[in-house]
Formats: sequence, structure tokens, C-alpha cells
Amino acid sequence: MVAHPDDEILWFSSILGLCKRVIVCYGVSAGSKQSWDSGRARLMDTYPLAKAKFLKVTLSGGFDAANWNQPQEVDSGLRLRGPAAAAYEKNADELFRMLEPELASESLVFTHNPWGEYGHEEHVQVFRVLQRLQERIGFDLLVDGYVSDRSTELMRRSLHLVKGAPLVRETDKTLALQLKTLYMDHDCWTFDDDFEWPEFELFYPVGRAGDRNPKASAAVPLNLISRSHYVSPVKKVVKNLVPESVKSVIKKAYK
Repeated sequence: MVAHPDDEILWFSSILGLCKRVIVCYGVSAGSKQSWDSGRARLMDTYPLAKAKFLKVTLSGGFDAANWNQPQEVDSGLRLRGPAAAAYEKNADELFRMLEPELASESLVFTHNPWGEYGHEEHVQVFRVLQRLQERIGFDLLVDGYVSDRSTELMRRSLHLVKGAPLVRETDKTLALQLKTLYMDHDCWTFDDDFEWPEFELFYPVGRAGDRNPKASAAVPLNLISRSHYVSPVKKVVKNLVPESVKSVIKKAYK
């Protein structure tokens, strides 16, 4: 269970070939104004893995709207600043309603971790929705171990949710590169072009509500994303002022 198209291969390549089903929650951008919208729409309709289902919920536009220095957890995921907050909260309710019948007969679900890998508000939202559904349905929930500099504070607060030793799987780099190429051919690869997968991926079981977690010190292996994902306030302002058409031209020039 992942938030966006390409998340399934970015964070779950080691298990993608083994999963019975793959569900991707979000599709078109808020306002349908991103340069990758048309390519993503075509890819979702022609995706090569028949077991993938795209729910195509409209994005909230909430990326980069949380305070990652002091993240505040809420039922919908994280507290957001700005106009995207209402759509973000609405999406959490919509996903809960859509996913409950989808997962009613499942016993094991893999998804994003509580800190959203490199720090993505909608990744956190998907985790929080599934955490609520785990309590209602009773499936086992496992999350990946990716983290970046931006998400370390939320990770530190969330580690009590993971239980026991991780499941370690060898990354399927062949499948990863095949699907990455497909996304790039459709101009809808949304992560760093030079991202390199680690040799292994880690997955941690999430405890159920009410589980007792004895206080103890422990080493927790993680997959560190070795690139800074902290965005300064000044850069955020500049990013919001640059038209999407200009961003698209710049991106293509540096491919």
C-alpha cells in the first residue's frame, strides 16, 4: 500500500514482485497543474503489473506544508500550514472509507513508515490511515526503514511503534530500474534522477494499539537516504513563485 505512483518501486522493490496486490492511493495533483500529470495518467492506465490498482485520489497539495523541525501528529497524519490542510484532512477520511473494504480480508499489509521516508506528509497520512484500519480489521502491518535528515525528528518520536527485529530483503534492482525507466519515459518520475537503491531493504512490524512496549535501549538499523531533504524557508518561497512550465524546462535541461 503506497501513497503515489513510483513509491511502490522506490521503497518496496524487494517485495514488489512477491506481493499479491499493490494499491496506490493518490493520482492527479491538486489543481491538475503539475508537469507530470498527463504522463502519470497514461502510465496508470497502462501499468505493466496487473496486480496494481490505482485509486487516483486527488493529491492534497500538502507536501512541504508541515513543520518538520517540530512535526505535530494528528489523526489525518501531520498538522499542515496553509490552504492544503482542509484537502489533506478530507483525503484521510476518503482513504479510510475506500481502503476498509479493500483490506477487509487481508492478513498482512506493507506500507510507508510513520515518518514518511524522506519526510512526505502524504506518506505519513497513508500510514496513519492504515494504523486505524489495522485496529479495526486486525491485519499485521509492516513498514519500511527508509529515513532522511528531514524526517529524523518524527522518526525519533515514532520508533516506539515498531516491534521486534526487521525483515531484511534483497533489493530487486533489475525491477527497480525497469520501472524507473518507465516512469521517466512518461515524464512522471518524481524523485531524484540519480537515486541509487541500497543492497537490502528493512521492514518493521508495527504493534497494535494497546501493546506494551518495554522501555529499553536498542539499535535500530535503517536505510538512510544519503541526500539532504531539508528545504530552507527561502527556497520554499522561491519554489512556489516559479511557474510549473519553467520548472519542467529546468528539469529536462538537467536530465
